[in-house]
Amino acid sequence: MTETVQLSQRLEACLGGRLRPPVISPDLAERSHASLTRIHLGEATVNTCNPAIADVDGDGLDEIAMPFNRGEEDVVALFRGDGTKLWETTAAKFYHSVYDDDELYLRSHWHYRTHHRHLLTRICDLDGDGELEVVVGLGPIHILDAQTGRLKSSFDLDGLVQVWDLGHLHDPAALGIAAGVNHHDESGSILALDGHGDQLWRHETVGKSFEDKLLCGDLTGDGLDEIAFSMADAERFEVRRGTGELLWAKHVPADIGEDTHVDDLVIGPIQESGNQLATSTGACLFDSEGNLLWSLRDRLEHGQKVSLAQPPQAAEPRLYICSKTGRRAYLLDPQGRVLWEYANFSATPDGRLYLTTAGDWLDWSGPGACEIVQAEVAGADPDADTPQGTPLTLYLHILSAEGAEVAKLPYQDSLRPGMNGAMCARACHLRTRDRHDILVIPHHAGEILIFSPL
Repeated sequence: MTETVQLSQRLEACLGGRLRPPVISPDLAERSHASLTRIHLGEATVNTCNPAIADVDGDGLDEIAMPFNRGEEDVVALFRGDGTKLWETTAAKFYHSVYDDDELYLRSHWHYRTHHRHLLTRICDLDGDGELEVVVGLGPIHILDAQTGRLKSSFDLDGLVQVWDLGHLHDPAALGIAAGVNHHDESGSILALDGHGDQLWRHETVGKSFEDKLLCGDLTGDGLDEIAFSMADAERFEVRRGTGELLWAKHVPADIGEDTHVDDLVIGPIQESGNQLATSTGACLFDSEGNLLWSLRDRLEHGQKVSLAQPPQAAEPRLYICSKTGRRAYLLDPQGRVLWEYANFSATPDGRLYLTTAGDWLDWSGPGACEIVQAEVAGADPDADTPQGTPLTLYLHILSAEGAEVAKLPYQDSLRPGMNGAMCARACHLRTRDRHDILVIPHHAGEILIFSPL
C-alpha cells in the first residue's frame, strides 16, 4: 500500500502526553513530503535491526531480505519495494528452534522474543559461484539462494552467533565470515569461515557477550581485512587480523568511553595517512596500531551511531555521530573538530527519547546530495498508564552535510513497554533510481516502511 505523507505537528500518542515534538518551521513543513509504502509482515511479528538490501533480480532497484518471527515460526522473505513477495522460507532456523532453549538468552536483545533484536542478514556472492546468496543467522548461519530462497547450507557453530560480518580474511579475492560465538553461556570464541563454511581458525576469547557489532575492514592496508568487535562482559574491545592474531585491544571504560561495549564503528580513510578506526562509544579515532588520535568522550554522552562519508562540497571526509541519551547529532572533520551540532529532536521530561544506530547517509533532496537521516526511538515504561498498542508518532530527521534541516518525516509504531520506533533507517533504491528511498523497520508495527522522495 502506497500513500502520501507530510509532516504534521499532531502526535497521535505522546508516551502518555509526555513527548514534546521537534520545533517545525512553515518552510520546513512545506519540504517534508514523501510517499510511503507499507509492506505488511503479519500480526505479532518479531523483526530485525539488520535486513539485507541489494538488487537481486537485476532490474536496477533493490530487494529486501527480511528475517523475522511469525509467532514461533522462523521466516526469511524477499520483497520488492512495491511490496511484492518474491519468496518466503521457513527452512532457516534461528537459535531457539535449533537448541530448543527459550531461557538461556531471555534477557538479551539477541533473543528471538525480544523486540529489539540484531538478526544479521547480508546479500552477496559468498561462495564465488557467480550467484547471489542471502546470508542470515542468529545462532547458526544459513546460506540461501537469493533468487529462490532455497536453503543451500547451514553453518552451526555450536552456540549463539551474536555478531558476524563478511570480509576478505584469507584472500583479497574471496569472502569469508568472521563470527563471535557465545557457546551456550559457557565460553566465547572468535572464529573465521571461508565462503564454503570450512573453518579457517578459532580463538577462545576472555568474554562471551559480543555486543553490539563486529566489523571487517582493511585497517592496516595490506589488502586483507581486520576484525573489530567488543565483549560487554569483559568490557574489552579487540582488533584482530584476518588470520586471527590479536592486533591490539582496549579496555572500553578506561580507553574508549563510559560503556561496556562499542555500539558502532567504522574503518576507512578518515585522515590522509592510511585507514583509521572510529568508534561511536567515546567518539574515538584510532590508527592502525591502536594509538588514540582524538576523542570526544568528555563531550558526547553515550555515542551510538558513527558513519563516514565524503560530501561532494567538502575537501575532506566527514564523520556523523549521534548521542543516544543526549539526543544530539554532530558532524566532525578528520581532526575531531565539531563542525555542527543538531538538537531539534523530540524530547520527553524523563529522557526516554533516544537516538540509536537507526540512521544513514543518503541523497534525499536531489541526485548528488549528501545528507543524513536519523530516526528517533522512544522508550516506554512498563508501568505507564498508556494502553499497549496505542499508536505512537516519531520522526525521521533529514539533515544536510552543512547541518541544515532538510525534512522531518513522521512515522508510526505501536507503543509497548521497552523500545519503540525505528529499528533501522537505511538508504536504498527500492522505489526510485535517481534518489534514495528510506527503509524503516518499526519495533512493533509488523510492517516495513518505505519513504520515497516526491
